[in-house]
Amino acid sequence: MMLEFELAVRFLMRRTARLLRGTALAALIGVVISVAALVITVALMTGYQGAIADALQRGNAHMVGFAIRPMEQERAGELAARIVSIDGVESAVPVLYLTALLDDPSEPSRPLPVIIKAVEKPPDFTGLEEWPSDSSLAAVIGSRLSRKADLEVGDVAHLRIPPRAGGWVIPTLAISIVGQFDLGFAEFDERWIVMPLDSVLAALPEEGVAGIELTVADPLAVDLYRERVEAEVDELLFSDWHEMNRVMFTALRWQTTSLFVVLTLVVAVASFQVSSAMVVLAIDKRPTAGILQAMGATPGKVGRALTLAGTLVGGSGVVIGVLLGVVGGMIATKVRLIRFPEDLARVYMVDHIPLVVTPGHVLLIGGICLALVFIASLWPARRIARENPVASIRSA
Repeated sequence: MMLEFELAVRFLMRRTARLLRGTALAALIGVVISVAALVITVALMTGYQGAIADALQRGNAHMVGFAIRPMEQERAGELAARIVSIDGVESAVPVLYLTALLDDPSEPSRPLPVIIKAVEKPPDFTGLEEWPSDSSLAAVIGSRLSRKADLEVGDVAHLRIPPRAGGWVIPTLAISIVGQFDLGFAEFDERWIVMPLDSVLAALPEEGVAGIELTVADPLAVDLYRERVEAEVDELLFSDWHEMNRVMFTALRWQTTSLFVVLTLVVAVASFQVSSAMVVLAIDKRPTAGILQAMGATPGKVGRALTLAGTLVGGSGVVIGVLLGVVGGMIATKVRLIRFPEDLARVYMVDHIPLVVTPGHVLLIGGICLALVFIASLWPARRIARENPVASIRSA
């Protein structure tokens, strides 16, 4: 095999025709660009899924146990204490979810729909260690909601709660803005208001605790912890962050797979440029191949040498393309190149996307692309190797 490799290098390094140099350069550039595009696209989709998953885990609990009917706060506290004692569960807190309308001073006729999340302790993303001790209804709102409603820390806003079934009185809560949060997830930053559970239940005595939020040691292994919790507590219906967003992540995986297949086909097209370069190389080296066969080299050796020459051209393009994709992804992530304005962030759900390049993806892309350029080099190499040596020498 060393002889074939040395012949392949000599075929490429010796003075060649201008047509061959141009064809080989075009093939190299085509492979580089297509492979780099494939690496960056896969890194983009991986980063997009990761950004959404990270925001969901930071803003929401890893698991929620929903009560069949509203619970008393004392009973919810007892269940939370039982759950937090389970191995792997880091926290368990009672929670209440409410929909409401936030009065917008700039457009009084068009209140903003919001979601109230009332919890006993402020979540980490609020930046608060404890709720304020005064008697006012404290609230931490999302950064986008703050800008939309023109609310700052210290302002007072009004929430209108939908009446209960059969009622006609619309409860109104006057809330005091004590902080803002920015999760980088448009759904949370634009619609969420986090408030203390005690104050909300005192203001709305007809309400009750809706469930218990849990955080676990490893969010990616939430199914394992869910089995433990369900075996211990049968009074709640549990769901985890992955199950609640299963449709979205399934769609993202299909989108990633589709883009991977399409761009792999682009790499395959670029690989046929390598095949074109090999045809030119085979024609250019036809006399040399005839001389080698006349000296005792078998057609197989000549064919393998020409195939290796094409693989070296295409393989160099694959390596350079992978390196460009990896470096480009790192730079794009460092400077936060892929960012969205508020209107687009509402569509894509995140305000920026990092490009995440994983070793597994790099090996998969590199292996597939190398296989494609190898296959593209086979046909012209075998064609010239099967020719009659005498005819090949006479073509000089």
